Formats: sequence, structure tokens, C-alpha cells
Amino acid sequence: MLPLRSVDYKVPEATKSIRRVAADGESGQELPPDLLNVKIDFQSGQLRLDGNWNFIISTNRYAEKHWFNLHGERITFNGTVFPGHAVELSDAKTGAAFAVEGFLSDADTATEYTGLLLLDPAKTNKTPGTVCWNLSIYLYNSGSDDCEIKLGWSFYPATEFSEWN
Repeated sequence: MLPLRSVDYKVPEATKSIRRVAADGESGQELPPDLLNVKIDFQSGQLRLDGNWNFIISTNRYAEKHWFNLHGERITFNGTVFPGHAVELSDAKTGAAFAVEGFLSDADTATEYTGLLLLDPAKTNKTPGTVCWNLSIYLYNSGSDDCEIKLGWSFYPATEFSEWN
């Protein structure tokens, strides 16, 4: 199995395209922004997350009501993953943990967040010869312990198509 170099994850908006009219009167179609877009480059140690704040907070089942008002509608997190290197999943039988730190910004503010990125083998796998992995991101507001972002999904490493890995 090849090392895991990067992960791209996207949750598109579930609506149709939006009709727009440009200043010159020309009309066209525009896709709405994604609910969530995550790019993790393990080799360079970079994590970029952008999306709809309400969607991101709603993925945490323990979210408190006032967390939804902490940031504007669209947010961006630019962070660093420590240590920055490709992950050899064939050697990681128990998973891998990475420290994360960076800034979450919206239209008005930039707030420091720190946390963890975890890779764990899935507990059950119904496809013989393949290993499913769970990726979890936990980010905490460094200025207060009043907000927690929890994101997670499962993925299969692309061993057959190594250029996607």
C-alpha cells in the first residue's frame, strides 16, 4: 500500500444552481458554495477547511445552541498538521494521531483553534482485502473552551489508483 499523502473531502450543497445576472446584463448559472470542503496535505502538513458554519457545528451532536452564533455563515480554517509527513497506513495497525493548530476566520474575525486529527482503522469491514479508515478532526477555540468542532468520515485508501492517494 502506498503512503497516504493527501485527503480531499467535500459535501456539496443539496440545492440546484443559482441564476445570476452580471453587471453587463449577461445571465448564467452559478453553483452554490459547498457545505464543507476539506483538504489535508500530510506531506506538507497543511489542513484547509472551509464551509458553512452552521453545517459544520451541526455535525457535533453535543453542540450547544450559542455555538451557532460564534462565527459568520462562511468560515475558513487554515492550519498546520504536526508532524507533516505522508502516512504509511500499512504499518499503522492502531492508527495515527496528529496535532493541529491554525486560524479559523469568517468575514469579521480570525480565531486561533488547536486540536487533533486522528486516523483509525474502521472496526468492521465487509470487503475482504481492503481496509477502511476513519478520519476525525477535533478543533477547539484556543481563547476559550466554549466551542468544539467535530468532523469525521470514513475512506478507503486508493491503492489501485496511486495518483489519487
